[in-house]
Amino acid sequence: MRTRILVLATAAVLAVGLAWAGGEGKAGQMMSPAEQAAKLKAKLGLSDAQAEQVRAVFEDIDRRIAELKASGQDAAVVQEGKKKLKEERAARLKAILTAEQYARYEQMKSGHTAGGKQKP
Repeated sequence: MRTRILVLATAAVLAVGLAWAGGEGKAGQMMSPAEQAAKLKAKLGLSDAQAEQVRAVFEDIDRRIAELKASGQDAAVVQEGKKKLKEERAARLKAILTAEQYARYEQMKSGHTAGGKQKP
């Protein structure tokens, strides 16, 4: 009887945890550059050419951030480098998107935390 209660309690905790985390099978995972571009294409109404340019920007910046993390440099140096790369990404996206699209992109970003979860 105790074992059955323990199993049921554990299952309930896991179910609640998965539901709270989103339960989409991608909890904690970042979207690929292609997924990011597809999401922005749908939400911002990007043309095919814009979506391809956005994908290329995300791929480039993601690759450079991964290289920076793997460089073995001091954490503060890595953090500063990531900040600069994210600023570069923003500037490059601003050049690709229309003013209206970029404003909506900024609104989308401000509605999420650093981990990609929607703010309450």
